[in-house]
Amino acid sequence: MTDLTILLTRHGQTDWNKAGRWQGHADIPLNETGQQQANALCQRLQSWPIEAIYTSDLQRCVQTAVPLANALKLKPILTQLWRERDVGDFSGLTGEQAREQYPEIWAKSVRGMVDPPNGEPFVEVRRRALRAFESIVEAHSEGTVLVVTHGGLLHALLGQVMGIDAGLYGRFSMRGNTGLSIVEVNSRGPVVVRLNDTSHLE
Repeated sequence: MTDLTILLTRHGQTDWNKAGRWQGHADIPLNETGQQQANALCQRLQSWPIEAIYTSDLQRCVQTAVPLANALKLKPILTQLWRERDVGDFSGLTGEQAREQYPEIWAKSVRGMVDPPNGEPFVEVRRRALRAFESIVEAHSEGTVLVVTHGGLLHALLGQVMGIDAGLYGRFSMRGNTGLSIVEVNSRGPVVVRLNDTSHLE
């Protein structure tokens, strides 16, 4: 018996996503494709019994949440807890530029898991992601809740929910803007029943 269903989705596309740039806390808006993706997500979910919408306070997430929130007559709850990882000095760089400018960091990386200089260490991202998830579980004992957040935070959270060791980073992909993951929570704990589903964009 499922008591609480948590829908987790990544924001729509931005120009920095398209260019492969590290975004982190940089407040980049959705581009035209991202707006279309947000509308497609709205079309998919507007008949679902969603009772609350939580979103990162960064505008790419808020803009993704707005079409559905309007359709459901809900006011999105903005929180910094669901923000993307602070990527420090990597902000604005492409993956290639980050590798060229910080070769010593990449040399120590394991399956692409790096701690950007002056950014948020991955161990802290995992703690915050779990705290954000637990805050939803504490606030809602049942029903269906949507969270609009970021790929990095979703990766950190879902890896923990599925019991994947932090050292095995990169064993599943959160690529795909507005990808939908679903976690069902009952007395036995959380279970991932859908992972990064982008079928509404096809």
